[in-house]
Amino acid sequence: MQQLPAHSVYLVQESKETADAVAYAFLQNTGEPVQYPYKYPNIADDDVRIRILYTGLCHSDCLHSRGLWDPNIKYPSCPGHEVVGLVEKVGTGVTKFKVGDKVGCNPQRWMCQTCDLCKKGDNQLCSKGIFLYDDNNFGGYSTHIQVAERMVFRIPEGFNDALGSPLLCAGITVYAPLKRYYKPNFSCAVIGIGGLGHLAVQYAAKLGMTVTAFTTSKNREQEIKRLGASNLSSSINVESLKTEQGKYDIVINTLYIEDEEVFKSHQRLTAPTGTYIQVGAPPSKVNFKLDHAYIILNQIRVAGSLIGNYDETQEMLEFSAQNNVYPIVETFEFEDFPKAFDRMEKAQAKFRCVVNVGKWAQANGLWK
Repeated sequence: MQQLPAHSVYLVQESKETADAVAYAFLQNTGEPVQYPYKYPNIADDDVRIRILYTGLCHSDCLHSRGLWDPNIKYPSCPGHEVVGLVEKVGTGVTKFKVGDKVGCNPQRWMCQTCDLCKKGDNQLCSKGIFLYDDNNFGGYSTHIQVAERMVFRIPEGFNDALGSPLLCAGITVYAPLKRYYKPNFSCAVIGIGGLGHLAVQYAAKLGMTVTAFTTSKNREQEIKRLGASNLSSSINVESLKTEQGKYDIVINTLYIEDEEVFKSHQRLTAPTGTYIQVGAPPSKVNFKLDHAYIILNQIRVAGSLIGNYDETQEMLEFSAQNNVYPIVETFEFEDFPKAFDRMEKAQAKFRCVVNVGKWAQANGLWK
């Protein structure tokens, strides 16, 4: 086994036999993640330690681990923020959860609950908020994760654990803004039918909207219609996009396309007084180009959305379980984490990657 570098928060171990957990960590901004056995510091009074059953992979993990969002990130780095698991240990001050409860984690690790944004219910924008791998904390590419009780979600009865972990990021990223701005009789355009978009189609349809999917995958027409879309149209053909201009009460764009005319054509799909939602994120140095004239002259609301607040996320989990809304996933064993990451990074997966962590962790004596 290669010599692993020390970590500022966790105590690296020589083998999994002496470890509390095993992560897949990046040691630099290139190459594959490697297994990293480690011990946790003492559990805080308000912390919950979770045995991870399934963890989802998100493209933002690539942007983080490769230093594309922050070139000064510290290594070893363990990303991951789509987690379903079982409570293994709780701090002395924990009151909402007990050992054995099925729970989930999303990208946020901690919220203060006292700032103006938290008091308004926008805890995901907390001025003192900590995200899963801020301050060099390890995220969900691990057999365990330890987070504050206030950011742990209860997994509802009937929830499909094997499919559902990506909902903790991808699901809430599209559910929250759709739920905020929709009415049941609205028309909705979903741009990009990938990891986010195929979930947006399902949520929009289940909320009662008429959905048109804008995609380059016309060969998947029947599959996309089974998800809930009534129609399909091109997401990149400018002439085709012109024929759809101004037709949709809500447009949710899960892409960022560098072609300025195509990107502005996406905005022009929005009906007068409608809402244009941008959730697809580019690398940090890329700026969005807005069609100011169209937006102003048609009184378009332009909205961004960062995951969702705590209550929206818990509601989304309940809604998904009740309405059978889940991603289409490729499932990998824990030993194949690097393969899963590679497929996700190269956009080869259909549509999300999920790793079965619990099977390996239990077999290797890490459930203590």
